Amino acid sequence: MTRKPISAETRSAILAAAWDLIVARGRLDVGQTEIAAAAGVSRQTIFYAFGNRAGLLQSMVAFQDQRSPNLAALAALGAKRDTSVEALLDMVRGWIVYLPEVYPVAALLDAAGLTDPEAKAAIESRMVGQLLAGLTGRLKAMSRAGTLPAARDPVRTAEEIWELVHLPSWRLLVLDRGWSPEEYLSSRLALVRSLVS
Repeated sequence: MTRKPISAETRSAILAAAWDLIVARGRLDVGQTEIAAAAGVSRQTIFYAFGNRAGLLQSMVAFQDQRSPNLAALAALGAKRDTSVEALLDMVRGWIVYLPEVYPVAALLDAAGLTDPEAKAAIESRMVGQLLAGLTGRLKAMSRAGTLPAARDPVRTAEEIWELVHLPSWRLLVLDRGWSPEEYLSSRLALVRSLVS
């Protein structure tokens, strides 16, 4: 089925309903019939708007991003041309502050991605396509500017930082081990600083 344009209000209603249902149930297997009923639209409208489940999942994450003041602040930090260690730490801090907002659906997408190609595409768009790519770009700029130690490879360093602040790290330490969000933030910032100083 081909995508067809729908109003911004209808699109927002569908995405908000999908996000709220998935967060409330703690599962990704919410049906499009349920989402349509909660949004006050037909199931066919969802197909027209998003094409398939992968399109809906990716659009949900992007929609949550638009609603988040933390992500707007993170985007502004990512756009800075500042190549200092402090600017990198601000970027990492912004991501960590944002993580709890997106965690409920991101964790489900991450788990489902092991067997569901559509969920995997949605989570990789965020965690690899945006987070890792942003870190890599920032560290390459730092390397060119001479603010990254010469012995550090910018791509490898970006991967190390990405792993330190990746969703499973936050889940393991904050949810499973009981660290406070502040302890997690402080620990990650200290580790990142040690990698780039």
